[in-house]
Amino acid sequence: MKSTPVRSIVKIKPDKVENEQSGILLPDTAISRMQTAVNQGVLVSVGGAFWKYDNGQEWPGPKPKIGDRIIFDRYSGSMIKEDREEYRLVNDDKIIAIVEE
Repeated sequence: MKSTPVRSIVKIKPDKVENEQSGILLPDTAISRMQTAVNQGVLVSVGGAFWKYDNGQEWPGPKPKIGDRIIFDRYSGSMIKEDREEYRLVNDDKIIAIVEE
């Protein structure tokens, strides 16, 4: 299965949460709660109205490109699975920042 976002929706591959942090093995229930809280990832694809106002005009300012690492609202969007990978679908206005490395 493969999905393509529509309108102003973006598809993000969120960072994975490891089951060990600081040498402490975390139970699966804690991992699943932490995964919903992950708010960084890579922009994978965008809908056709990405970063546009309702009248079709583009938003001013910097816009992330596909492949950019981004920070997005912590609990926004919906998680989906495609080919054993997890993605998050969110509105473009939930992107907070582009991560510069």
